[in-house]
Amino acid sequence: MKLLNPIIALLATTVIAANMASAEGEFGYNVELDVAYGKGVVRSDRGLVERDLLLDVYTPSTNNADYTKTDAVAETLRPAVILVYGGGFQRGGRRQAPYTEFDAIHSRMEDYARLLTPLGYVTFVIEYRLAPELPEPTMALDVDWVLTMEEDLTDAGMRRVNFAREALGLGPLEGDEGKTVVWKTILSAAEDLEKAVDFVRASSEQFGVDPARIALGGHSAGAATVINAAHGLDVPVAAIFPLSPPLSAIDLSKTITSADETPTFHVVSQYDEPAVLEKAPGFTQAMRSAGADYELVWVPGFPHFYPYNSPSLSDDGTRQALSERLIDFLEEQLMK
Repeated sequence: MKLLNPIIALLATTVIAANMASAEGEFGYNVELDVAYGKGVVRSDRGLVERDLLLDVYTPSTNNADYTKTDAVAETLRPAVILVYGGGFQRGGRRQAPYTEFDAIHSRMEDYARLLTPLGYVTFVIEYRLAPELPEPTMALDVDWVLTMEEDLTDAGMRRVNFAREALGLGPLEGDEGKTVVWKTILSAAEDLEKAVDFVRASSEQFGVDPARIALGGHSAGAATVINAAHGLDVPVAAIFPLSPPLSAIDLSKTITSADETPTFHVVSQYDEPAVLEKAPGFTQAMRSAGADYELVWVPGFPHFYPYNSPSLSDDGTRQALSERLIDFLEEQLMK
C-alpha cells in the first residue's frame, strides 16, 4: 500500500480533526474561530487605518473521558494558554500548512493548542500585525525597555527576516528604512499580544478562564514577542514558554532584574538559526543571575523547525519528549 505524502496526511488529519472537534468535541475540545480581540493600526493606500485583530479559541470538551488533570477546576475557572506563531515577523497565521526544513515538519501553534486543550487548558491562537502590512505601534520607538535599533537588528536577524520575505515573493528589507519597518513590527506585535492578554482577562467569565493562571507560548518571532510582552511590557502572566526565540528589541539589562521574573521554559534546537543561538546565552545568563524560575531545554538533531514530540535534553541530565516536558512545566505553574 502506497503511503501518503506525510505533509498531505498531516494536513488532512488536521482539517478533519478541526471540523469534527468544532462540531461535537470528539477530540477533547471545541473551536471558535475568528474572535476579535482588539484593533491595530496599519498603513494602506488610504493612509493609516485600523483593522480587527483575531484569535481562535480552543475550549476543553466537557464530554472528554480523558479529562483528568483539571477535574478540580472543571466546574470553575480553567487555566489558559495564549499562543503566538512565528514567521520572521513577515508571515504566519492561525491556520496554515506547517513549515518544513531539512525534512522536519514543524508543529504549529494550532497543533500545540490541540495538544494542550484536551488536558484542561483553554487555549487561544492569536494573529498579530506583520511587516508586509506596515504596522504602526502606539509606543515610542525608543521606549525605555528596548535596545537601540542599530544594536538589536543584527545581520543574522535581518537575513532571517529576508528569508521569510523571499518565501512570500517580497523584496528584501534593507538599510535604515527596512530596519525601521522590522522595528515597528516587533513593537506592534508586543502591543498586540498585550491586547490579547487584556482581552482574555476581561473575558474570563465568558471563556471560563482564571485570569491569574494565564501562560504565553510562541515559536520564533512569536517567542520573541512572548518575551517582549512578559519581560518588556510586564504583561501579568503566570508563565511563558518561548520556543527558539530570536530575542528582538528587549534590553535584558533593564528588564530582568529579580527573582520575581515570570517562570520561563526556554527551548532552543541544536541547529537553530544564528539569530536564535547568538541571543540565547545572554537571556539564559540574565534569567539565572536574577534567580528566576528558569529552565533551558535543547532539542537535539533539529533545525529551527521541529515537531512538539521531539526528544529534548535539559541541563539536569534528563531526556524527555518536548511535549511531555512542556506539559509538566505548565502543570507545575498553572495547576497550583
